[in-house]
Amino acid sequence: MGPMSAGNPQVSLAELVRLTFPRGTPLPPVAVREREVRWVVMAGGGVAPQAGDFVLCATLPARKELGAWAERGVVGAAVIGEAPAKADLPVLSLPADASLRDLQQAALELIVNRQSYLIGRGAQIYQMLARLSVEGVGLAGLAQAMSEQTGKTILVQDKRLIPLAEAVTPALAPAWRESLEALASWSHLPESLRDRRQAAAVGGWRDQSLPNGLVRLVCPIVAKGMARGFLSVIGRPGELDALDQLVVEHGAAACALEMAKAKAVSDAEKRAHGDFVDAVLTGSVPLEELARWAQRIGYDVEPPHAALIWRWGGKPTPSLRRLETIVNQSVAKVGANALIRPRGEDVVIFCAVAEAGRPEAALKLASAIHRAAAEEYPQQPAHCGLGRPMAELADWKDSYREAAQALSMAVRLNERAPLFFGDLSVYRLLFQLEGNPELESFCREVLGPLMDYEGSGDLLETLEAFCDRLGNLSQTAEKLFIHRNSLLYRMERIQQLAGIDMNNPDTRLAVHLALKIRRMLRPAPARKPRP
Repeated sequence: MGPMSAGNPQVSLAELVRLTFPRGTPLPPVAVREREVRWVVMAGGGVAPQAGDFVLCATLPARKELGAWAERGVVGAAVIGEAPAKADLPVLSLPADASLRDLQQAALELIVNRQSYLIGRGAQIYQMLARLSVEGVGLAGLAQAMSEQTGKTILVQDKRLIPLAEAVTPALAPAWRESLEALASWSHLPESLRDRRQAAAVGGWRDQSLPNGLVRLVCPIVAKGMARGFLSVIGRPGELDALDQLVVEHGAAACALEMAKAKAVSDAEKRAHGDFVDAVLTGSVPLEELARWAQRIGYDVEPPHAALIWRWGGKPTPSLRRLETIVNQSVAKVGANALIRPRGEDVVIFCAVAEAGRPEAALKLASAIHRAAAEEYPQQPAHCGLGRPMAELADWKDSYREAAQALSMAVRLNERAPLFFGDLSVYRLLFQLEGNPELESFCREVLGPLMDYEGSGDLLETLEAFCDRLGNLSQTAEKLFIHRNSLLYRMERIQQLAGIDMNNPDTRLAVHLALKIRRMLRPAPARKPRP
């Protein structure tokens, strides 16, 4: 047995196996895993193993010799080939191509200079993962490699705790979905990691207890001074060790490299798609060249496409970049084929749909974006207009124009739900006349006395509900949450003030149209006191 410095931390039998033995070597029985290994010797070297030694054997020693080693306090042994089913001390099996000299050298370095060994081992882990990243395995491949290295479950999450990749061990598979839901909650992230800038500044892994009797090591994935995501190594209590600590620390660095590479590719793709959208909308490129351009960027323009335009409402607004991120995440979540381009204060999308008609795929995408924006910014409206699908690339501009008109209507009405141009009904005609002074003139001619009457809000609302319910008094009262008698009083008051006879079909049509014009134009009424 060689001498040890008093300052060297102890090395357990489990650590020796996990950190220096070939990957996949089975751990010794639980009862002996924490035994201290003080030295590693080669069998047959002329020196009898002593207490605290671990013995490396080219061939299986006799049972009597194993018994003698056990009596001396030998921690365990490893043999190339098959290990005995029963022995007086733990005997591990090594593969035929294992180098006992290399094993001894690594083990002694761990025992004598633990810190130096761990630095070198960590560098090996990072180099292995970085090589895989260069080979293009992606985050999923890195997660699988880390799981194989540690024998633990691996989870890679983005900065919003959305899973990007996972590799789940069979032991955790039955309850993994439930565990994943818990890991998506900020309450289950260590408090010191919730501020992404602080997490990047402090760095390093944290150990943490989780629901369902699990524990994890979690490390921020840092790039450009910010935590861009989180890497977790997950297991049962008592399972996580120094190898897991090395993997989570250096694995996070490898994930940062992979995420930076993926972001560069994604940014290049977004720029190519965005430039294509600009060319479509400006009409600066001939149609034949646009078709070739689409082929070069690998985007299929054959299916019909519908335009969507998103814009923040209210003041102050979140950033356009945040809206673009919500759009990109929603596109990925619903699996839509789409081109995305920020333009001015808007985010423009051309979404592929199954057929010309009602654009169900685009409406599904719009609903997903609407939900995501409302969940993140419940007090901040995000408005959307959708155009009708166009089968030909040359007509995509028409869908964009329709989406812009629908968006304009959504903004004026402060409508948070996406508005489809095909559902705008008479507004489609009115938009063609926008800017014509006859529109406001007609509106004031029909509704002027009501618009100028102080406190006319209830009366105009009543008139609008009455028209929407096709003159049905019961349905109108129900919509307004008022008694039928109150409704009759309001209708009489409307007739007195404006001289409107809703029993006349032509008058009813004129009133309904004037109300639509008012909603579109939102003219500011000149109020005056009640007489």
